Amino acid sequence: MRWVATLLVVLLLPTGVLLAQSESEVRDRLVGTWKLVSTEETMKDGTTRPYREYGPHGRGFLMYSRDGFMCADLINPDRPKWMDAANPSAQEKAAAADGTFAYCGRYEIDTKESRIIHLPEVATDMGYVGSRQIRPYKFEEGRLVLSGVETEKPDVVRWKIVWEKVR
Repeated sequence: MRWVATLLVVLLLPTGVLLAQSESEVRDRLVGTWKLVSTEETMKDGTTRPYREYGPHGRGFLMYSRDGFMCADLINPDRPKWMDAANPSAQEKAAAADGTFAYCGRYEIDTKESRIIHLPEVATDMGYVGSRQIRPYKFEEGRLVLSGVETEKPDVVRWKIVWEKVR
């Protein structure tokens, strides 16, 4: 019986070591440009939908630099096109703004909690400037998955954004 327990420890110990990554290892995986694959909100009734603001064809990029800066930009590519690109109307500008979200600033990595904390210094939403945007993360099949519990939208219980590294 004792040899079974020893064998289990020997077999399971390496997987535990592999799961615990250092900040440096996570940073090495994060640094670069990521392209948006999908956004998803899980509703109270269990159904899912893409984020409404970006629609079913949402596009975007997420960039992390080695020196601790990040930038995120998401858009709804199905926004109405401007009739005159040089002179858009106030309504066209407002519609474009409604389907666009971006922010940039520093980031921190919390490996113990598997979180990336974005610290926006500029943003299209002024409420983000100076805030701490906590993004629980995991790496799955070469993708970066940010997901967590929704706290601001009463009909949504979870959110998830999937990114794929640009090579």
